[in-house]
Amino acid sequence: MNTQERWFVEGAAALARALAAIGSPGALPSTGEFYACPCCLTMYGRDALDEGVLTDEHVPPRAAGGRRLVLTCSACNKSAGSAFDAHAERREAIHDVVAGRVPNRALRGEFEVGNVVTRGDIHRVGDAILLVGVPKANNPRDVASATQALEARASGEPGSGRIRFRITENVSVERARLSWVRAAYLTAFAALGWRYVFLPHLDPLRAQLADPDASLLPPLAVVDPAAPRQRRQLLIVQEPHNLRSLAVVLGRHMVFLPGLEDPQPFQTLAAALAERSATATASLRLELAGKQIPWPTEPVYALDQ
Repeated sequence: MNTQERWFVEGAAALARALAAIGSPGALPSTGEFYACPCCLTMYGRDALDEGVLTDEHVPPRAAGGRRLVLTCSACNKSAGSAFDAHAERREAIHDVVAGRVPNRALRGEFEVGNVVTRGDIHRVGDAILLVGVPKANNPRDVASATQALEARASGEPGSGRIRFRITENVSVERARLSWVRAAYLTAFAALGWRYVFLPHLDPLRAQLADPDASLLPPLAVVDPAAPRQRRQLLIVQEPHNLRSLAVVLGRHMVFLPGLEDPQPFQTLAAALAERSATATASLRLELAGKQIPWPTEPVYALDQ
């Protein structure tokens, strides 16, 4: 039995136990094994594996250092790649380049010298920002004017104008944020199982994933820029009391989801998080108290055992 098949069999058994525990055994067909995609909750039989309908999902995305962790349907997996994960990857790249962590990575950008704009690739070289112009993206006259303005500025001529640059990568901050929320949700599913994702408080999250253009979820995360990208942690937050939740730490991102006991709606969590952040130190995680859960390396379904 390969890993995909084992995950299907174990997930189907855990799903049957969870539905029986919550009083909904009739939600499954009377014969056969069935697994539900944790993102859309669509049920699939074993033939979905052979047909490639159920696929390995990397959590967080592979580009962010993730590893395969759960099975999701190919539709949810592929749509998340373009709708959310691509934005998260580009946003992480921007932070890395600006901080000088990836010297070989370039970002699309513009330099403005005086009133002349030159387009090209932005690199971080030591303490300097370097723009490598792209000939096809610039009018030769503008390049000549920018060069003249730079030479004038270097020689100290008065009125030579200011120098500015901006990054022009196509990134949606909101879509990038939702990528990390989705990764946190799938981590929680792998660790805790179906009885967790069946919580009604998580319905808005799945609705948001199904409709990326909607605004259904408030901000649910804090960022620690100095944290290593491979940091992983699951914490049942018990204190502060108004932030009772499940905290999922993925590198620089800490996402807060409804907890196991007395789960709070997303809006309540967001309000508590905003209040907490207003007076928090640079590393909010140091001010949380609770119970740590082992980080899953494959589906565990702890609540469904």
